[in-house]
Amino acid sequence: MRRVVAFLIAHRVRVVRIHVGGDFGSARYARKWLAIVRRSPRVWFYFYTRSWRVTAIKAVIDDMAALPNCAAWYSCDRDTGVPTDVPLGVRLAWLSVAAGDVPPAGVDLVFRVRPLRRHPAEPGGTPVCPAEDGVPRSRRVTCDRCGYCWHPTPAARIPLPVIDSAKPG
Repeated sequence: MRRVVAFLIAHRVRVVRIHVGGDFGSARYARKWLAIVRRSPRVWFYFYTRSWRVTAIKAVIDDMAALPNCAAWYSCDRDTGVPTDVPLGVRLAWLSVAAGDVPPAGVDLVFRVRPLRRHPAEPGGTPVCPAEDGVPRSRRVTCDRCGYCWHPTPAARIPLPVIDSAKPG
């Protein structure tokens, strides 16, 4: 934990995505990240997690979500469904795995599996990650340029196309 905080300071890291792949496997591990986030107030952290389904881990990630320098996203899809208890400040990310797989109301952002990214997202209700929306652009979209997921406010720098949850699949 101290090494991670020292690294962040030494390298002047400003934004950290916790787990590009993987998740919080235990409450103990999640508490280590909670301590790092607390000890790094000048660094902005964000994460996606399916561990909201594990009560002991959910308590810790909800504590992280309450910190002013952390953006928490509960990951959900057709299999997990949408959580019933979403704390203030936690946003919902939906993984769309097939054409017509639209998120239920209340979802904040859609990610799409690779084959779906070849086709433009349908305009409608829920924003789609611009790196996965199928819209051709002259300049590649990167997380650094967009900032929707990690920025302290939900306002994105790039207008995001949306999937209409009211439209039949």
